[in-house]
Amino acid sequence: MATDIDMCSNALLMIGHGTIESFTEGGAGAEVAANLYSSTYEALLTVHRWRFAAAKSELSRLVDTPLNEWTYAYSLPSGYLLGIKTYPDIEYEVYEKKLYANAATVALDYIFKPAEERLPAYFIKALEYDLASQFAVPVTGNRSLGVLYNERFEVQLRRAKYTDSQSRPADGITDAPFIEVRD
Repeated sequence: MATDIDMCSNALLMIGHGTIESFTEGGAGAEVAANLYSSTYEALLTVHRWRFAAAKSELSRLVDTPLNEWTYAYSLPSGYLLGIKTYPDIEYEVYEKKLYANAATVALDYIFKPAEERLPAYFIKALEYDLASQFAVPVTGNRSLGVLYNERFEVQLRRAKYTDSQSRPADGITDAPFIEVRD
């Protein structure tokens, strides 16, 4: 189980800085980590449909009628970062913390921000490399170190996406029009 401080400390160690005990302890490492950690974590969650960060929810319809072309407004779930799919499969738009649609009921698959202690190791390593690439220049002033860790991040991101994709079976081929033509 990793904490936000653990991951930031590991990223700082990668670039040659010491560990930190908190975001408020002072020093360049803690200051950079405090300012960049949360947005980096949330941004990484939205670059892929991570299975460990996916959830389903029946949306609560709001009483107020939308001011535009949509018939209904729904409140988005707590922790919502990115929508994946609606049930039924409908057109919708997200404004602020609301989903607008013309369906009377809506369920949503979405990406949320899980607690750090629930993150899988493959994602933690990708996040640490991403943090190291972003911490390198402001903490050490070394651009090439930032480039090096960005390259490591890209490799680990591919590995993490592959590993994460294994937690869901592949979709089977349901339609084979080229084969059916032969009959």
